[in-house]
Order: sequence, then structure tokens, then C-alpha cells
Amino acid sequence: MSEGKDPNNLYNVTDDDLLTEVESFGMVPDNTPLIIVNDLCEVMFSNDSFKKTFHLNSAQDFFDFTTDPDLKYLIKTLSSRNYVNFQFDLIISSENDFDNNLFNLEIERITLENKKYNSITLKSLKENSRFEERINNLHFALEYGMIPVIIIDKDGIIKYSTTSFEKILKFNIEEIFNKSISKVLSAFLTSKEKILFEKSIIDKKIWSKTISRTLSNDNLEYYEIKLKPIYKGGDDVPSFILTANDITDYVLKNLFVKKSETRLKYIINNISDLLLIFQKRGDEYLFENANDNFCKIFSIDKNQALNKNLNSLIDKSFFLQLQLSIHESYLNDSPIVEFNYRSLQNRTFSAKITFIGTESFEHTLYILSMQDITDQVLYREQLEKAYEKEINLNKLKTAFLENMSHEIRTPFNAILGYSDIIDDCIEDKDYDTILDLMSSLKDVLNRVLKLFTNIDEIFQITSGELEIDFVTLNINQVLKAVYNNRIQEVKNKNLEFKVELYKDDLYIRIDWTKFEKVLNSLIDNAIKYTNNGNIKLSSRFLKNKVEVRIADTGKGIKTDNIRGLFEPFVQEEEAYIRNYEGAGLGLTIAYKLTQLMDGEFEIISEENRGTEIILTFQSSVSSN
Repeated sequence: MSEGKDPNNLYNVTDDDLLTEVESFGMVPDNTPLIIVNDLCEVMFSNDSFKKTFHLNSAQDFFDFTTDPDLKYLIKTLSSRNYVNFQFDLIISSENDFDNNLFNLEIERITLENKKYNSITLKSLKENSRFEERINNLHFALEYGMIPVIIIDKDGIIKYSTTSFEKILKFNIEEIFNKSISKVLSAFLTSKEKILFEKSIIDKKIWSKTISRTLSNDNLEYYEIKLKPIYKGGDDVPSFILTANDITDYVLKNLFVKKSETRLKYIINNISDLLLIFQKRGDEYLFENANDNFCKIFSIDKNQALNKNLNSLIDKSFFLQLQLSIHESYLNDSPIVEFNYRSLQNRTFSAKITFIGTESFEHTLYILSMQDITDQVLYREQLEKAYEKEINLNKLKTAFLENMSHEIRTPFNAILGYSDIIDDCIEDKDYDTILDLMSSLKDVLNRVLKLFTNIDEIFQITSGELEIDFVTLNINQVLKAVYNNRIQEVKNKNLEFKVELYKDDLYIRIDWTKFEKVLNSLIDNAIKYTNNGNIKLSSRFLKNKVEVRIADTGKGIKTDNIRGLFEPFVQEEEAYIRNYEGAGLGLTIAYKLTQLMDGEFEIISEENRGTEIILTFQSSVSSN
């Protein structure tokens, strides 16, 4: 009670006061509906679950429901008697649409601040039925499933076992229930293995072990038992599940049985995979046996190889990989280790190492099985290349659709405009104007033709279908030819066109036609974006490499935008503010063609300071 309140006045107890007291007793379940009432059935406290379950705004409205038996009568009757708790089933009738009307109700007499209250909790019998059904279904699934299972608590105590696991252990549930799993498995574990198993439970880690048991007919069965921690929700403390997989067929297939040499050869050589059996003695790994497939791949004579160190029988990289894999299995306490190996004949194998032995590692036998997965790897690589190609084509298609609307519509609008003017000129018999318009019309058509030619070429490059015809050329002669072909066009824009060639002949191995296309595309850009000043074409020889430079004094490029210009259909200016015509393909084609010809492509530029593009190729003939 808070100070200053009348201790005899029940209604001075506020919800906050009562909640504090209730919480101090640890009596507030999160998910179970709960109310606390006085002997007059006045609700003093209710949790959220109670209101949600019965769809109430006020918990007091609960006592307006019709109940069987009558809850108010029971509370008043019980309050006159010295009861501690009382439990019964209750049927609730109401117009409220809640999920069910059958509950198990528990009334407990509690004292808070020297006053008596009734703590009432309600549990849905329907939910209990569902829970029991789920437990029964889970039990049925585990019992009739294919995998034997034991469920263990956080302390390693057995809480459940399927009949199939009991048969493996040769215990019934009464003998192992609430017993330590470590003790139950002790017959199958060495002292060292038992310590590692118990440590796995403490560290909450996965653990596995291969065990065997003798059947009534003296045959052996082999099982891989595996321990795995199971976390529930956000709980940091797990339970554990122990499973047993029957690996008898696998072990019998790969097990080295030295009872009969004929039988051993028959077993080994009828395994389609590559199979090697070897033994570790000290620091050496000695050859014991192998099937014919393994000996054929590694060119081994079995009769000569017996008890020889594997280091002298297989290539060094493969032997090192075996050593590292075995070392890894010891570190991780793993009975199986897997890795991929690529042979000197460029064949790829999926390899798996298992071992059979006792506590004395000196007698441990290793079984290496290898499956040729070369075709799978090649197929996967082809799929990856095809997928990458598809991605590039989709990107190209998207960029094409985003940019071509503007680039195709503009020239065709011009053609339509010219055609209207020509119609008027024909009507007026103004043939001189028609002749003037034909030149402009040809320019527009050439622009459209160039656009479609570039589109076709960029699609060929992106899809990997473009062929490169390499020849060895004197690069200075190519530069002179391009210079002579373009000088008049540069002069028409009142620009100066300079050429500076290295003093000696420079030879590189390129595709002549495609290299000229690269140069012309770069000169096109230089002319387009340079309004005054000059354009310079030059060649250099430096450290067995040949450099070709195209420099201008134009508007330049922002440094952050340079990389993006290598993508198709990209200009530095977006389409809606472009001041220059073009689809943004020229630089992309020049860049990609240079790469296809084994060249390097570099842009050096600053905004308003011009641009220099450097093409670098390996020199084919040393220059003096």
C-alpha cells in the first residue's frame, strides 16, 4: 500500500500497486489469461492476454458472461471457506466471438498487503487438446520415421528415444530415460572419444562418430551417430538431438577387408569411382591398394607400389592436398573430409577421405574415393558464362529501350519535315530548294545508318560473336591515313588538327578495320565536344609498348562520370538536357574493341580542360 491510503478501504488499491505486488511474486504469465478479483468479484487486475482472449475492453465485463457453473457464486462461496486453491472446468457463454468456450479454471487464494484476493487463471481445453495432438503426431513421426532419434536436454540427460534407437543401443526406454547419454554410449566410445563427446555438449557443438554392432547372425551393422544442438527461439541454452544413420552398405562397399586377396580385388575394382587405400606410419603415407581406375589415371603399377610412400607415386600438389586434408580431419575431429582436385591432365575430381582404425593411429587405414566431375564443372562454367551473357544482353536491352526512343525519333522527325518541305517545293516547282534539301536529307539518313551500324556492332561485342582478324601493322601509317581522311572535317569546324608521330616505325598486332573504327569514333567525339582550339593525334614508344593518344581542348568530362561512359547508350549529359546528338555508343565501341584487340584504354580528362585518350598495345617488333 502506498503511504497515506486507508488500509481498510479495498478500493484504494490501484492497478499499478497491485501489478507491482503481483510481479514481485512472479505471478504474471505472459500468454495465460489471468485476473485478480476481490471477494465481491470486482476485478483488481487483468493481463493483456485475458482481454485479448475474451475480446474485452474492460475486464469487469467478464462477469456479465453466463458461466456453468456460476463463477460469481463459486467465488463468493469459496471466500467464506478456508480454501487455498480450487480447479474445475468452466463453460462460458457470450455474444463475444472468441475462439472457444471451454476452459480449465484455477482459483488460488492469495494475500497482498494483508488483504485476500482470488487469482484466476484460465487455460483453453481446446488448446490443450491441440497440444496433445501435436505431441502425439510428433511421437508418431519420430517412431515410424526412417531415422533413429534420441532427444537430450542441455545437461546431456536423455528425455526421449525412438524404439529404433533403443534397438541399436540394446536398451529399452526404462533403462536409459533420465540417464546420461555419455554413460549410455560409453560401450561404443574410447576414453578419448568420450571426453570429446562430453566437451561437445558443454560447448554446444556438432559431434559425430561411426559405431558398429553385431547382429545375431554375427554380421556387423555400421551407424553414423550425430549430435546436434537445437535452439528454441532466442534461447541461448539448447537441447540436443542425437540421430543414427545406417551406413552399413557404404562401409561394406569401401571397407578394406584383407581376408581374401581375390575378394578384395573384386570389391575394389567393381567400384566405378577412383579408390585408393593407404596407411600412415610415422610421417609417411604408404600405398596399400587401389582399384584399376585409380592406377590407370595416375599410372601406378600396384605390384610395384605396395608399401611405397605416396609422395613418390602421385604428383606433389595432390600429395600435399592429401596431407592437408588429413591434418584438417584431426583438427576438426571429423571422420570424413572432402576436397576437389584438378589433375595434371586438367580433369577435376571430387575427393573424399575416410579412415578406419583404433585408438592407435599407427594402424589407421585411409580410404580415398574420387569421382570425376570434369563434365559437371565444365557444364557449370558454361551455364555461368551463359548467365553472365544473358545479364549483359538484358542490361543492353534496357539501356537500348531507354535511349533509342529519342535517338530514332529525332532523325525520322527531320525526314518527315524535309519530306513536307519537298512536297511544297514540288508543288511550287522550286527544284533548287529540293536539291539543297537533298544534302541535308542524306546527312540525316547517314546518321540513322551509322546509328544502326553501331547498335549491331555493340550487340555483337556484348554477345561475344564479334570476330577479330589480327594482322601486324605499322601504326604510324594507320594514323597518317586517318589524319588525311579527317583533316578537312576538323578544319570545317575551325579547329586545328595536329599529328605527331614517333620517329621510327611502330608495329602492333591489331585488327586493321576495327582499329580505324576506334580512331574514327574517338576523333568524332573530339570534334563533337570541341568548339575551339585543336585536336591532336600522336604515337609514342615506351618500354616495349606502343601508345596512341587522341587529345582535344574541348569541354572535358567530370572525373566521376568517366567510368560510366564505357557503358552502352551513355552520354555525360542525360537525354533530357543533351546539347549534343548521339546515342552514346562511340566511346563504348572504342573501349570494347580496344580490349578485344588486347589493348588498354585510358581516359584523362577534367571538366572544361579537354580530354586525352591513351590506347596502349604491346609492340610486335622492337623499335630502334
